[in-house]
Amino acid sequence: MKKFFPFVILLILVSCEREPSNYFPSSVGLKWLYSIKISSSYTGKDYEKRLMVTNIDAKKKNNKLDLSKLYSDGSFYTYQINFDNNQVIRSSAVLAFNEGMVEPIRKIIYPDIYFKKNEWIIKEQLFLLKGFQPPLRNVKPRKKFDMKYKIISRLNTFKFNGTVYKNCIVIKGVGNTSFIGDTRSGPINVDVLNNEWVCNGFGIVKQKRIEKTNASAFGNMTLEKKLLSFKK
Repeated sequence: MKKFFPFVILLILVSCEREPSNYFPSSVGLKWLYSIKISSSYTGKDYEKRLMVTNIDAKKKNNKLDLSKLYSDGSFYTYQINFDNNQVIRSSAVLAFNEGMVEPIRKIIYPDIYFKKNEWIIKEQLFLLKGFQPPLRNVKPRKKFDMKYKIISRLNTFKFNGTVYKNCIVIKGVGNTSFIGDTRSGPINVDVLNNEWVCNGFGIVKQKRIEKTNASAFGNMTLEKKLLSFKK
């Protein structure tokens, strides 16, 4: 019996290790409540809001799962989880805000849902920048560019807002682009930095995105997204 007991313990440990992580929870009814803060270095002011994200529908066919997410601002996204190659693909998007989307609607969000791949590239666009001085007041550039992502850390535990999350991935994205805000001046360069903390069983727990320019009419814009609650 003593010889058999260590074997049982080893079998349990191996079984636990084989259980796959779930960084993109897809069960219908899951709800995420986030705080969103957008800051401008030009105005020195913050704009804050709450955003609820709900999984409202999921249909599986041929080892692919089509997942629909509804945002409390009225936006609607559909994703496809392809279990043959473990990819998460955004398949459609209906946005509540009127600026629209110039980046590809259908694109790979996570090329490896289990994050065994350490680096990848995604086509993105500028979303945060806004002009504050005439004649560029309210100009919102939507330039497309390649965002290079890589995993910079793997955390056994991550304590955030009083909650301890297990098995988390820290992702860093870096991009650069330029746009013409005024034909009387040259192109404006933009550096983009996006950091995400993605945790097993929860998805994105924290995000910080910066779109940075040296143009006095635009300044720098920062978005901070924090998970406040998660309901199953």
